[in-house]
Amino acid sequence: MYILLVVTTSRFSFIGHNKVQGSTIVALLLLVLQNAASIILQHNIQAHSTENKNFDPLTGILLSELLKLAISLLCITQTAKQPKSLLTTLKANHEEAILPALLYTAASFAQSIGASSLDLLPFTAQHWTSTLTMTAGIILAQTGANASAENQHRTTAKTHPHPLPGSLAMLLSGSYVALGSLYIERSLKRAANNTTNTTANAFFIRNAQLAAHSLLFALLSFLWREKCRIDGSSVLQGFSTLVWVFVVLQASGGFLVAWCVRVTSSVTKNYAQGMGFAIAVAGPLVVESKDVDPKVSRSSCLRGHG
Repeated sequence: MYILLVVTTSRFSFIGHNKVQGSTIVALLLLVLQNAASIILQHNIQAHSTENKNFDPLTGILLSELLKLAISLLCITQTAKQPKSLLTTLKANHEEAILPALLYTAASFAQSIGASSLDLLPFTAQHWTSTLTMTAGIILAQTGANASAENQHRTTAKTHPHPLPGSLAMLLSGSYVALGSLYIERSLKRAANNTTNTTANAFFIRNAQLAAHSLLFALLSFLWREKCRIDGSSVLQGFSTLVWVFVVLQASGGFLVAWCVRVTSSVTKNYAQGMGFAIAVAGPLVVESKDVDPKVSRSSCLRGHG
């Protein structure tokens, strides 16, 4: 995998990153592992939710963004050149974080819909899809896989006879992530050129702004859905140890994505996440040792090389 990451980063050296640093390789490797673990974990959480213990994706987004904001604020105070009001610091160019924060929040919510509407293989195969062609191919592959499973009288723990909503949700999620990456790449690199802040300080300021806006969007969505009536006993309903691990993974993923975009490009970051997708697809298949429909295999290869 280390070799693959070197090849990936070298492939995009024309963007202006001719020297691949060890820290960049480590960041990309961590992003690969975080993405693979997050995909599998989220699907398992959504798939095992019941009426009595139903995990609320919006609550998960709220907590992960709150954690990311708290860490960012702590790091801002530790990396600042000179003492400055946190409010003043966060207000500087905060509007640049509004659109990517909205896109990432929408992507997280759409991804949770896909996780609850699709089986693991189709879900991972559509995770970072950003074109209609790829999505259509994967939907067809899923249809063929389901038909083959029915013919062979195989059943899974949870089947989804109507995969279209989940497929559309994953299409939107991939599109939002792709657009958000472009905006945040421009924003982070502009912030890094600001001579009034250190590189590390500018990085955490932008992440704090992203987390604050994402937290606001998720909170407004939550209040609108609940009609401003919040039951404290039900806010953390369905939260298990796996859910808390997922929340921490999501928060760490936000930092990893921002770091990889800043030191390389959104294109390289997308390839690293694509490798995470490949691991998420191959891992369960190896563990379960199940036969895979050839159409699904071709679809996975298409996404991995897309």
